[in-house]
Amino acid sequence: MIPNIDKEKTVRVLLVDDHALIRRGMKGQFSLEPGFSIVGEALDGGEAVELASQLQPDVVLMDIDLPVMDGITATQHIKSNCLTTCVLALSAFDDDIQVMGMLAAGADGYCLKTIEWEQLIAVIQLILQGGAYLDPLIAQKVARMLRSTAVVPDAPVSQVVAQPILSNREREILKLIAQGRSNQQIANQLYLSLGTVKSYVRMVLNKLSVDDRVQAAALAVRQGLI
Repeated sequence: MIPNIDKEKTVRVLLVDDHALIRRGMKGQFSLEPGFSIVGEALDGGEAVELASQLQPDVVLMDIDLPVMDGITATQHIKSNCLTTCVLALSAFDDDIQVMGMLAAGADGYCLKTIEWEQLIAVIQLILQGGAYLDPLIAQKVARMLRSTAVVPDAPVSQVVAQPILSNREREILKLIAQGRSNQQIANQLYLSLGTVKSYVRMVLNKLSVDDRVQAAALAVRQGLI
């Protein structure tokens, strides 16, 4: 059973989506929902971070594919600076990197935009009570990714308990990989050459004993490497 929020408290919501029609539609829906108030709207990640800091909303409904600053980076900033604010990803996509990126950034839940309105309200209630939520399709995807990075049962004990030894720079690279950054974006952010970033990525994948970036992101979240 999903817990109910305090009916005497108005839940303050910040909408983040670069599509005006979506924001308008959600505002209309929330206007009919008792106990909820839209306190702000943002059309890009940078504006979302700024408004969240100013308004300290109870929950941010966060799109991921945003201009200026993507939703993953915005979520990381908001969760770091607004300690009582919940962030619920609301995306049209179930891309592996986006999913792991939002989880690594600290999102309290991940919903697809196909969710029914009543279910969305229930999810908001859940995360405000300290719970977490993944769309069933997303949960299956995450489970598959985590299984793909699980230690095999016959592995030596030393292999099971040992964690990869990553340098500070490699951890930084891994964190950006988990946030869905491309090699070029990582190079631009860290002021490194593209070749240097590619070398770091290869080293990270080798040290983690994974085949690709998605598995690296999954392992990073599973083992708390970032």
